[in-house]
Amino acid sequence: MPLLTAAGGHQGVLAQGASPVASPVQADPSITGSIDVGMVGNPQMVALQELVEAGEFNKLYPNIQVNLTVLPENEIRQTITQDVSAQAGQFDVFTIGPFEVPLWAEQGWLEEVGEEAAADPAYALDDVFPSMTEGLTYEEGLYALPFYGESAMMFYRTDLFEAANLTMPERPTWTQVAEYAAALHQEGQVNGLCLRGLPGWGEMGAPLTTIINAFGGRWYDEDWNATLTEEDTAAAIRFYIDTLRAYGPEGVEQNGFTETETLFVQGQCAMWYDATSAAELLTSPTENPDYGDQVGFAYGPSQKLDRGNWLWSWNFAMAANSDAKDASLAFMKWATSNEYQQLVVEAEDGWGRAPTGTRASTYENPAYLEVAGDFSEIVLNSIQEATPNEPTEDPVPYTGGQFVRIPEFTALGNDVTQAFASALVGDTSVDEAIQAANDLANQTALDGGYQD
Repeated sequence: MPLLTAAGGHQGVLAQGASPVASPVQADPSITGSIDVGMVGNPQMVALQELVEAGEFNKLYPNIQVNLTVLPENEIRQTITQDVSAQAGQFDVFTIGPFEVPLWAEQGWLEEVGEEAAADPAYALDDVFPSMTEGLTYEEGLYALPFYGESAMMFYRTDLFEAANLTMPERPTWTQVAEYAAALHQEGQVNGLCLRGLPGWGEMGAPLTTIINAFGGRWYDEDWNATLTEEDTAAAIRFYIDTLRAYGPEGVEQNGFTETETLFVQGQCAMWYDATSAAELLTSPTENPDYGDQVGFAYGPSQKLDRGNWLWSWNFAMAANSDAKDASLAFMKWATSNEYQQLVVEAEDGWGRAPTGTRASTYENPAYLEVAGDFSEIVLNSIQEATPNEPTEDPVPYTGGQFVRIPEFTALGNDVTQAFASALVGDTSVDEAIQAANDLANQTALDGGYQD
C-alpha cells in the first residue's frame, strides 16, 4: 500500500488566492444500502444529524438509507467500544478519535479508507493537515477520515476582564489563570474558571492530562511505574481540583464539554479552558447571542512546558465487518468534505456548528477568516505546535497529548477521574484520591504486562 499523500508532504496552508474547494464531489447515485451510524452528540454532529434528517445526503445518494444514533460522549464511547470490540456489527460507521484508531486498526476492526479517499481528487485528501492524518494511520494505511479537529485554548470574557482592570496575555501561565479566577469569581453569579468535572477519560481526563503535561508531570515513567503521586503531577491534579472547588461552578462533577460550553454561553464562566473547536460556536451571534461579541482568546496556558499538547479529532471510521462498505464510504466522504462544511455554513448562515480544524483550505477561506479572525491564528498554531508523540517534559513510554495510548486506558482513565470527582465533591481528600489513582495506574501497568 502506498504512503498516503496527506501523511507525507502537505505543509502549511494554501497559497493566497487558491480556491478552498478542489472541485465538487461527484456523487454516485447508483450506490445502494442501509447504514447505521453512531455519533457523539457534540454540536457539529447534531448539525450533521439535522442535515441528514432534512434529506441533504439523499439529494446526492437517494438509494442510501442512513440510520443515526447520537448520544452524549461517555455513552456513545461505551456503546461503540462494546460493539466494535465484540464485533457485534451494530454500526457500519462511527465517530472515534486518534486514541482508538491505531489500536483498533491493529486488531483488524477497521476498514482502510485512505487509499480510496486519496484516489479521489475531488475529496482533496492532501488538504487535510498531516497532524490529523498521522493519528489515524496504522502501518501506512489511513483508517478514518477527519470530521473536525482541535487543540486547546483559553476562552475568556473580555468585558469582565476590562471591568476588573485585568489583561489576559496571549500565552498565559496556569499561575496567572488562578489569579484571574480569584479576582473574577462572583459567588452565585460568575464562576472564575470553568473546566470539565464529569468523570471519563475523554471528559475530565482530557483537559486534566494536558495540565499535567504543562506542569511537567506524566502518568508513567519510562519503566511504566505510575507517577501520579510525583511532585509535578500531583501539583497539577491538586491545582485542577482545588481551583474548581474554589472558583468553579456548582455541580461541576456533572459537567462535560457540552455542559461547560452551555455555561459559558449563559454567561456563567469568566474563563474556560477547553477544545479550540468551541471557538466558532462561542462567537456565533446565533449560538451565543448574549456574549458572542465579548469572547477573548488565548493560547492554552503553560507552566513548566509551554503547552499541554492537546491534539484531538473526531473522525468517521468504518467497521471492517460492515456489509455496506460502498454506502459507508460515500457517507464518510460526504460528511468530511469541504462541500459539506459549506453546506452547514449556508444552511445556518454562519460557522457556529461547521466542522473546522482539519483542512488547510479553511484557514485560507476569506469567508471563514472574516468571522474567525480573532482566533484562527491561535487555533492553527496550537494544532501545528502540539507534539502528542512527545507530550511531556520527561520521557514517557506512551504517546498521546490528553490520553495514554494503551487499550487499558479507557478503564483506567474512567476510574481515575471518578476518584478525582469524589475529591471535587468532598467525599475524599485530594491526596487520598491521588494515591488511589496512582495505585490504579500501577495495577493497570502490572495487569497489562507493561511493568517488568
